[in-house]
Amino acid sequence: MESPMDSRTLHFHHLLCVLSITTSFQVITGGRLLQGAPFAVPSPSPPATTLADQYLDPHKQARAAVRVPPLRWSPQLASTASGVTRDQRERSACGFADLGSSQYGANQAWASYPMGPAEAVRSWVAEGKYYDYANNTCAAGHEDCGTYTQVVWRRTTSVGCAQAVCGGGRGTATATLTLCLYDPPGNVVGEKPY
Repeated sequence: MESPMDSRTLHFHHLLCVLSITTSFQVITGGRLLQGAPFAVPSPSPPATTLADQYLDPHKQARAAVRVPPLRWSPQLASTASGVTRDQRERSACGFADLGSSQYGANQAWASYPMGPAEAVRSWVAEGKYYDYANNTCAAGHEDCGTYTQVVWRRTTSVGCAQAVCGGGRGTATATLTLCLYDPPGNVVGEKPY
């Protein structure tokens, strides 16, 4: 039979082991080493970026740079854009759609490789360096800066986008068509974007 002293000694030894383990426990979180945090739990990882975020984030950055509120994602516009890009893939091997009679503003990008959503939006934003705000014009030879002004158009509040990939089979090149639709549309003649 165990004596009371042995039981206390065993309990004390167990307590020392637990204290020893907890005081030497280290947690690495967010690139920092936290010492002396016995029950620290690393913060959860940010949620995976959604497809909508891949389009929205570069829009948000460009709009913030000119103090324009961020856009909201529109599933309806995304669905419409998806239908258009799907039709373009089937009818014209990912050529640009004729959207002249559309009720929405639109930006399109075409690449001869698998272009990601954020890269397409950044290509439109990059045209901003050719936009002359004082004169509300694009530099000669860079009339595509209208893609930038649509991205930052103050009265536009929502966007929906889609992509289609063409080719890539039997040695043919892969092409990507990206389309974003904007509501209300921007690029109103004679008006500045912001």
